[in-house]
Amino acid sequence: IHIGDESICSTCYAIADTGTTFIHGPSIEIRKINKFIGSQYNYDRGLLKKMSKNLLVVAGLELGGTGCKAAISDENGEFNENDLFQIPTTTPDETLTKLHQWLLARQKEKQFFALGIGSFGPVDLNRKSKTYGYITNTPKPNWPLTNVVGVFRDLGVPIAFDTDVNAPALHESRLAGPDITSVAYITVGTGGHLKTSQFDGDDYKGNCPFHGTCVEGMINAQSIAERLKIPASQLSDVPDSDPVWNIQAYYLAQLCTAITYLTSTQRIVIGGGLSKRRILFKLVREHVLKALNNYIQLPQVSNENIDSYIVPPQRGDYIGIISALELAQTLSQQ
Repeated sequence: IHIGDESICSTCYAIADTGTTFIHGPSIEIRKINKFIGSQYNYDRGLLKKMSKNLLVVAGLELGGTGCKAAISDENGEFNENDLFQIPTTTPDETLTKLHQWLLARQKEKQFFALGIGSFGPVDLNRKSKTYGYITNTPKPNWPLTNVVGVFRDLGVPIAFDTDVNAPALHESRLAGPDITSVAYITVGTGGHLKTSQFDGDDYKGNCPFHGTCVEGMINAQSIAERLKIPASQLSDVPDSDPVWNIQAYYLAQLCTAITYLTSTQRIVIGGGLSKRRILFKLVREHVLKALNNYIQLPQVSNENIDSYIVPPQRGDYIGIISALELAQTLSQQ
């Protein structure tokens, strides 16, 4: 038996049957065949799955409330910063059209086998629903009932769709190591609709059209800009010493405290635009410890461990797009 110039066996007989998906034979020879053609045996389904390099090239989309990213992986399925496209989030038509055009152009140059999308929400993840793949009743203007998945169907590849917190949470849990078995991942736009108590001296009324003074309505970029009476585009110029960050940390800490009470998770990761303002982590930890007031006796929320309990993403600002690529990779295993 030969595959190209490779000799698999010189003292055995074989029968070729093109009507079956199975290859039967002595285990040593079968392993040689698998290794040579780059395949692996799936014992659950009894199928040989081709794992060629081209199948590992995938595309990813991260849809955020303020910015979006698209990327194509390298031949090993890894994130490549040189194959990245970034744009601000504007209207659905403008934003999704630009992302679609970039992917379509790149597909002609570098074929990818699947697309993973992590999106701000709320989103419909029920595949039996008529609005599967949609952003639903988001407070972001113009985006309610936006068919995200539908825009990219014509790329002709399988699409994995999830929230912009589920995919990063799975990635962060893998990076955390064996001692961390539960991770909560927060972005304000997706998980921040918990009603809050008002910070003493803060008279801001909230800008969430659904809940008013929920976490998102009190700490999104627009709410900070309105308190400071500046355009949101100038927020990066506001120094860490400004009292507004302590106000934001107070509301964000209420969300972290609620997660702690409800889940006793071993780690909370705060992503999205807020993770770039590192002073927030120190302030949030202080507010969480004060709110818990030693009521819950968990090692992760002690004074000694709080710094490793509430943390930024390990992959920084790229966590969203990296996890979207990982989401696409899951389709190769199905």
